[in-house]
Amino acid sequence: MKKKQLGVVGAIASAALVVSAMLVPSANAATRTLTIWADDQRGPQLTTLLQGNTSIVPGYKINIKFFSSLSALQSAWANATAASAPDIYAGALDLASDVKSGKLAPIQIGSLKTSFPSGAINFVSVGSSTYGIPLDTDGSALEYNKAYSPTAPTSLADMVNYYLANKSSKGFSAGLCTADGSWEDVAVMSALGGGAWDISKGKPNFTSVQVNNPTMIGNVKTYLLDSSGKSNGFWQGFADPSSCMADFDAGKIPFVITGAWNYAGMTAKGINFGISAIPGLKAGTYGAQFIGYTGAYLTSYASTHGVAIGARQLLVNWFGSPSAQLAMSKLSKRPPASSAAVAAATDPSTVAVGNAFLHGQPQVDLFLNDAAGGTSWYSTISSMWTAILTQGKDVAASANAAAAIEQKDFNDAAK
Repeated sequence: MKKKQLGVVGAIASAALVVSAMLVPSANAATRTLTIWADDQRGPQLTTLLQGNTSIVPGYKINIKFFSSLSALQSAWANATAASAPDIYAGALDLASDVKSGKLAPIQIGSLKTSFPSGAINFVSVGSSTYGIPLDTDGSALEYNKAYSPTAPTSLADMVNYYLANKSSKGFSAGLCTADGSWEDVAVMSALGGGAWDISKGKPNFTSVQVNNPTMIGNVKTYLLDSSGKSNGFWQGFADPSSCMADFDAGKIPFVITGAWNYAGMTAKGINFGISAIPGLKAGTYGAQFIGYTGAYLTSYASTHGVAIGARQLLVNWFGSPSAQLAMSKLSKRPPASSAAVAAATDPSTVAVGNAFLHGQPQVDLFLNDAAGGTSWYSTISSMWTAILTQGKDVAASANAAAAIEQKDFNDAAK
C-alpha cells in the first residue's frame, strides 16, 4: 500500500507540530526544576507565592533560593557557575555588565510592554533587547511619627523648626533620619535646592552637577547649621544610618526617610506612622528622591539547564501579569511596576508610597557608580556631608570639592 504523500503545506504543518511538541512539556514529561534566586526582601514573598508550584508552568517545578542580603545575592551571582547558577535572577544587578558578559539572555515580551511605564521597560533593557520583567518600584518616602506630627509636614523648614523647638523637652536625638545612607541624601539635597544633577526640565542633565548649587549652600547654612557654623543636629544618617532608624523606632527622632522594607518592623513596634512625599523648604515643593525598579531576569544558564522555555513562560506569563504583580506588592508593600497593578492597589501604604514616588527622579546607576573622579557619587556625598555636619568644615569648599569629583564621574560615564 502506497503511503499518501504530504503536500508542502501539510509537511510544514506536520513539522510545526513536531517543533511545538518539543517546545511545550507534555503532561507526562518528567518535571524539571526552575530555580529562582532572590534577595532577603523579595525571596520570602516569592517563596510564599511560588515555592514548589507545578501548575503555573506545566512540566516544571519552581524552586526559590533566597539569600540573607542583597550583597550576599550579588556575591553569589558574581561567582555563579553553570552548575550553581539560577534560571531566573530576581533583584538588583549590573544589567549592562551582565548582558556584556553573557550571563543574561533576552526575552520577547511583545504587547506586554504596554503594561509598564517606558521607564520600567528601559530599566530591564539594553539597546533594543529586553532581558527581564520589571517587578516593583524601589524608592523611599517620608515617614512621620504621628505622636509628634499627626499630619504630614508640609515643608522641610517646618520640620527643622519643630525639631529645634522641641529637641530638649522631648529628648530628640535628631529631627530627621535618612535610614539607608547616602542613597537617600539626594532627597534632602534636592529639598534644599541642590541634588545630583539638574532635573529642572524633567530628565537628568549630567553636564550640570548640582552638588554645589549656590541655593543649596545657602540653605544648608540656614537650616542645618547653628549660629557658630556647626550642625544643629537636625539630620542624622547622611553617612552612617546604622543607629538613627533605631532612634526613630524609639521615638527619639520624629521623621525618617526610608522605604517599605522597614514598615513591618515599625508596625511591629507599635509606631503610628504616616507616609508622604518628602517636602521641600516651602509648602507645595518636594525633594526628589531616587526611584528605580527591580527586575526578574532570564539567565543564560537556563538554556544550559535545559529549562529556558519554561523560564521564559514564567517570566512573561506570571511575573508580567497584573495579578502576580499585585500579589507580590501586597506582600512587599512596594508599588508594583505594572500600571494595571498600580491602578488596582488598595493597600494604604502602597498607595501612599506610590503617590510619594510621583515626585522622584530616575536613579541612573551608570553615572552614580562611576568613580573616574576618585569616588562614586554615593561615597563622595557621604564624605561631603561628614565634612560639613560632623567635622564642621566650610560648606562651599566641601561642596565645590565634591562637585569637581562628580563632574569627572559624570563625564566619564557619558563616554
